[in-house]
Amino acid sequence: MLPTQDTWTLSCLNSPTLWYLIFRSLPHKKDEALAMDIAKVKNFPIAPPTDEIRAEVEPAVQRLIEFTQANQAATRDILDWLRVEHGIEKPGNKLSDFASLPLDDFLQEVKKRRPKAAGSLGPKPLKELKEAYNDYAPTIQTRRAEGLTLEHRISDLVNQAYGLTPEEIDLMWKTAPPRMPFARH
Repeated sequence: MLPTQDTWTLSCLNSPTLWYLIFRSLPHKKDEALAMDIAKVKNFPIAPPTDEIRAEVEPAVQRLIEFTQANQAATRDILDWLRVEHGIEKPGNKLSDFASLPLDDFLQEVKKRRPKAAGSLGPKPLKELKEAYNDYAPTIQTRRAEGLTLEHRISDLVNQAYGLTPEEIDLMWKTAPPRMPFARH
C-alpha cells in the first residue's frame, strides 16, 4: 500500500523523472495510455530524501495542493454563475479552463455556448462577463505560474535525491515521452 499522506512519495510519483521511468517500464495501451499494474507500481524506486530536501518539498507540495483547490473552487464559481446567469449547461473544455483563454476568447466562447433562445449579449451582461473574468482569471493565472515554479523546484529536488547528473537529466528531457507533467525550464 502506498502511503497517502507522504508528500515526498507524491512528489516523486508526479515528477518528470518518474513519469519517464513509468512510461518506459509499464505496458502501453491504446493512445499511449499506460497499464498501471499495481505490482509494478508498488516496486517503483522512491529515492529517500535528505532531511533538507524533505523540509523544502513538504511546504511546496502543500502550497501546490492549496493552489489546486483554490483554482478548482474559482472555476466552479464561474461555471456555476455561467450556468445560472447565462444558461450554459455544458461549458465544454474551453470554458472549463476559462483562465487559459484571453478575455476576448472567453467572451466568444460564452456567446457560442449560450442557448440560442437567450439572444445576444447586451452591454450590461457583457460588462458583467468582463468583470467576472477579470475578478477570477488573473488570480488563477498567478497561482498557476507560481505553482509551475514550485513544480520545477520539486522536480529538481527529486532529481537530486535520485542522484541524477546534469547529463542524465538532459538525456531524459531530450528523449522525453509524451505528456510529461510539464515542459523543461
